[in-house]
Amino acid sequence: MFGGIPPELPDLPEIQEQSTRAIRLRGTIQKQLPGIPTLNTSDLLGYNPRAIEAARLAEAIGIAFEISRRQKMVMAARAREEDRILQALAQRRRAWWR
Repeated sequence: MFGGIPPELPDLPEIQEQSTRAIRLRGTIQKQLPGIPTLNTSDLLGYNPRAIEAARLAEAIGIAFEISRRQKMVMAARAREEDRILQALAQRRRAWWR
């Protein structure tokens, strides 16, 4: 009953180092897979999304530039008008002293 050859024990797995450095470097030795080639979506879609986005950005920048240019023109006109009014008041005071 208890005689005979005992069955073979399975091999134990290899004990791995458990330090933080070993855990961090564990997957670095494996060979990396090749990268995915760049997909040309313009062939699939029939248009280039990057070109469309670049055109939209250029249009938005142009609009913003035009707005700021017009604001500067208005501010310069207001400053000229204020200077003209202050100059007229100063000359009127000067004439009053005479």
